Amino acid sequence: MNALIDSLAAEARLPADDYAAVRRRAQKTLLTHGFPDLKTEAWKYTSLRVLEKREFSAARPAPAPMLNLPFAAAVLHFDNGVLNVDALDLPAGVTIAPQDSERLAGQDHGDRSGAFAWLNLARFEQAWHVRIEGQLDRPLVLAITTADDFQGDVHPRLLIELAEGARAELIEVQEDRGQGLVNIVQEISLGRGAILRHLVSRRCAQSAWIQRSLVNVGRDADYRFHTLDRGGRLTRHDLAAVLAEAGANAEIDGTVLVNDRQHVDFHTAIDHQVGHTNSRESFRILADGTGVGVFNGRIHIQRGADDSHSDLNTANLLLSESARINVKPELEIYAEDVTASHGATIGQLDDTALFYMRSRGIPADQAAGLLKQGFATAPLETIQSEPLREWLLRLLSESL
Repeated sequence: MNALIDSLAAEARLPADDYAAVRRRAQKTLLTHGFPDLKTEAWKYTSLRVLEKREFSAARPAPAPMLNLPFAAAVLHFDNGVLNVDALDLPAGVTIAPQDSERLAGQDHGDRSGAFAWLNLARFEQAWHVRIEGQLDRPLVLAITTADDFQGDVHPRLLIELAEGARAELIEVQEDRGQGLVNIVQEISLGRGAILRHLVSRRCAQSAWIQRSLVNVGRDADYRFHTLDRGGRLTRHDLAAVLAEAGANAEIDGTVLVNDRQHVDFHTAIDHQVGHTNSRESFRILADGTGVGVFNGRIHIQRGADDSHSDLNTANLLLSESARINVKPELEIYAEDVTASHGATIGQLDDTALFYMRSRGIPADQAAGLLKQGFATAPLETIQSEPLREWLLRLLSESL
């Protein structure tokens, strides 16, 4: 792990700018804790050997290709991880500015399990504060793309703040073609009565793609997250939602596809800090070839958070003898007047259903594909916007 720290967080690699003091503190913390290994509980199914073997290049890669989206949107394009400010087309109600250095100085990302967040704080090139007011007339897209020759490490950092009563659709389109490291830290804050629909579409090649999303949901605010992750050499997403005030609601729905030499790890946490809050989560992984899928979902209902309601369900399919899926649902409840449930299953395609379809003339491969698609679509069917729902379902169909 020392070699990984030397390659990613050496003193010579820290930019000298207005955030220099923040960076040095983050680097010191990272050096104190080190990167996680398989003995670190939150990382016991995810090895960093892929990163340890790499030599990262500081050379600027070719411009990453922009994506053609099948719907109208305002796009913030992070070209090889760096925001192209000149191409901004912000809708009314959206402003963007650098993050305040004093606020960054107060960040705390915990122990070794938060090592990549500390690395981000030490190495970010840009830290942006996006504020949303009112109701946006079109989705706001964060497009993070890398080029074929991308071999560097980039550390985008974003604070997304929804004002009281704001309503928005935030779509992250993450497309990787390289073999570097993309390490994202994202904070999202929902003011009173705000509504955010947050979608993430991710497809990675050989780059390690690591993201931490921290969501604070205010009084009567509604946060709903959907993801379609179509695999990558190593991807990890930590998503934590804090229900901080009464009336807060958080929902998480995800579909993950992994295949040969791919590893996708999702860790989610929903924290009911007060009562009269609600959460729901549904996650599905389909693992084929030698792919590895990891899901850890945690619901925490704190003492005094009476009249909290939560449901967590994960269903998963092993599609080959060499694939692996590791799931761990967690309920931690310290209040009495609550309703909470969880369920987890890992299985294979239903032989009876396959036989039934084949007996009616459907070829074996087509029958298996239809069953996989029917299983994988459930978490995406809850997307309220028809154009966005149909877009993700089409990407899912193409991948299957």
